[in-house]
Amino acid sequence: MKRVVLWIVIVVLLLALVPANVAIKKYRLNHLDHAKILAACRQTIANRSSYRNDKDKWGTLDKDDVLVLSPIPNEVPEAIRDLQPSYILIQGDNILINFKVPFARVSVVGFQPGARQYGTYRYIDGLWFWNGHDITKNP
Repeated sequence: MKRVVLWIVIVVLLLALVPANVAIKKYRLNHLDHAKILAACRQTIANRSSYRNDKDKWGTLDKDDVLVLSPIPNEVPEAIRDLQPSYILIQGDNILINFKVPFARVSVVGFQPGARQYGTYRYIDGLWFWNGHDITKNP
């Protein structure tokens, strides 16, 4: 019985940490140099064909998509590597930078000028936070 109670306490504590991890990551993302991150995103999109493409490990991506799984190679701009993403997904006019946060989606999306933008909330024009809730994206 004591073991069951101990496991319940451990599970409850771990589940309590999830919102804290998300809040910490969001806080850090909110306090970045967003213009610098956006410039790095646009540079990454422009150089997409020069990066290692790990999309064969997923199998559900469009043929022109570029998936770069962690560890992120040195060729990717430092501003993005410093974020320590779990992966980046480069599409025609945007890049999704995803972070490993247990039981949550925490991402930054950078867009080329003139691209249709979407996300959960906007940092600056062209750079958005995204947690899977597309308040701006039409179905």
